[in-house]
Amino acid sequence: MNGTDASLRIDGLSWEAGGRRRGVPPGPLSVGSGQTAVIVAGDTAEAEVLADILLGLDWRFRGKISVNGQEITMRPPEEREIGLVPAGGGLLPQLTVERNLVLAAREHRGSSQVHGRVGFMAARMRIEGFLHARPHELAHDERLTVALARALCRHRPVKVVLVEDHTGAGPCHAAVSAAMGADPSLAVVVVTDDRTRVASLASPALLWEVGDVAEP
Repeated sequence: MNGTDASLRIDGLSWEAGGRRRGVPPGPLSVGSGQTAVIVAGDTAEAEVLADILLGLDWRFRGKISVNGQEITMRPPEEREIGLVPAGGGLLPQLTVERNLVLAAREHRGSSQVHGRVGFMAARMRIEGFLHARPHELAHDERLTVALARALCRHRPVKVVLVEDHTGAGPCHAAVSAAMGADPSLAVVVVTDDRTRVASLASPALLWEVGDVAEP
């Protein structure tokens, strides 16, 4: 697969952690539309750092990140076409499912557009039945589906779904399945701190591990 066909491409990404330089294989690493990739980090903290770098919330030491052939390495989070499903769902507990979706959808939209987008996404993800429920009233898989719907409600269309999988949280499989069911053109990237937790994912074609990076 060449760079122009890849939904997500990572080239030589590395960062500083605990006095060491860590990174993914020198690559380029490409995740195409309809593919699922798993990146295994050394621990939860490292998994969170990697996810933040991909989302634009933390700085890398070097390397490039591209989506659909466009480099996004220096773009702010709101300008990246990457949607996040946090470990456990990450929904705001004091808000209903509907309000969680509204918060994601309201950027740069008028009120009528927001509610239209929320209604469309709720139907697409088949979560209309619990729009008025609160997160603690949902099963784990339902929370992940809502979190995915929230990510897809963003104003900027999402081409890559980043799914966090952490020890101590429920498994991420429902989010991966829901993403592929909602839009087969999405690229799905799972960042985990334990490869055994995702071993039963449908034999992902792509599996990478974070490791030490030699000094240049």
